[in-house]
Amino acid sequence: MKILFLLFFLALNLFSQNEFSVFEEPNKLRNLSEEEQKIYKNIAPSDEQGDFESNIENPFIPQSSLVLSIQDYPSRVYVGEVFCIKVYAKTTEETNFDLELNLTKNDDLEFLTPNPKWKKQENTYETALCFEALSSNANLEQIIVQLTRNKEMFQEAGLWLEPIKFELTPTNKNFSHIVASSLEVKKVKTSFFDDKNVIMMLELSATNANLKSFRMDNVERQGIENYKGDFNSSSAFYYAIFPSFKNNFEFSYFNKESKKLENFNLKLQISDDEISTQSDLNPVNKDFNIYKQYGLWALALLFALIFIFTRSFIVLFLALVCFALSFLVDTSTQNGILKAGSKVKILPTTPSTYFYTANSNEEVEILNQRENYIKILLKNGKIGWVSRENLQKN
Repeated sequence: MKILFLLFFLALNLFSQNEFSVFEEPNKLRNLSEEEQKIYKNIAPSDEQGDFESNIENPFIPQSSLVLSIQDYPSRVYVGEVFCIKVYAKTTEETNFDLELNLTKNDDLEFLTPNPKWKKQENTYETALCFEALSSNANLEQIIVQLTRNKEMFQEAGLWLEPIKFELTPTNKNFSHIVASSLEVKKVKTSFFDDKNVIMMLELSATNANLKSFRMDNVERQGIENYKGDFNSSSAFYYAIFPSFKNNFEFSYFNKESKKLENFNLKLQISDDEISTQSDLNPVNKDFNIYKQYGLWALALLFALIFIFTRSFIVLFLALVCFALSFLVDTSTQNGILKAGSKVKILPTTPSTYFYTANSNEEVEILNQRENYIKILLKNGKIGWVSRENLQKN
């Protein structure tokens, strides 16, 4: 029986060796009859010897790519210096996408543009990411960009970055934590804040700097208000509250162009004029307005007496003008009630610092108003701004 099985296997093997594929060389078809050749010529070719499953394309996999590149990437940066990196995200897709950004960094590196605006040119998205190192241990490792549509991720790409060396700048006891190409003090204003303190306001202008970082280590109450511009060119008001006996203010910043500290020494002199329409701190002097009204009445009377003797109508006209102007001088004092729990700001801006909270309803004097804020004079002599809803008029 084994011999028969062996003979059958050998015969089957010899027969299979004589078989050929009709899709091999055409000359092998000549061994077939004309009728058989017609049948084989109408058979569609196949690739049964290949991996059929691996050749099927998944229509849900995007056949495209997302490539990231950067420009203006520094190798060395000062601690406290603002530096910006241009990021380009190029895709082969024509559809408009939303872009989401993720960074791999540590807490010693502050990200200054958390909501960057992307500009699209053809298939490339472009934006600028700005940073500031808070210490020499700052680290930025990776930038990751995702293309999303209807909150679903379509493509993602990451870019690993070379380490940046963060260098410490020279400092002194008056260092303001500012690194800039230039810093200028436009105006200095000092006013009484209360019976024991004065408030100083500096109008600052800087290039290649983050003025929001301006702070003095030895000042307890301070802040930045009314910031305008960008990191290339910006302006802001810096305020600080000092004891009334302080007569000068010193600070320094690091000039990254000259690579040295620049020092300022400013005199604190009480003045009555306003800094600007954005940061006025002084009340309107009602008593002085009363004296102005009395003076106009006196002039009107004097011109009237002169008219009696000269009968000059020009003198009479001047008398009437002075008399009319006297009633245009604001001598009224308007009071209001500051609601309990209301917080009083230093300036009439949203991010301004609160310096006083009313524990109960308090009577205050209304000095001025601007948009949704009202300037008030408290019973303790302090001046500040409150929201309209926190004040009720008498």
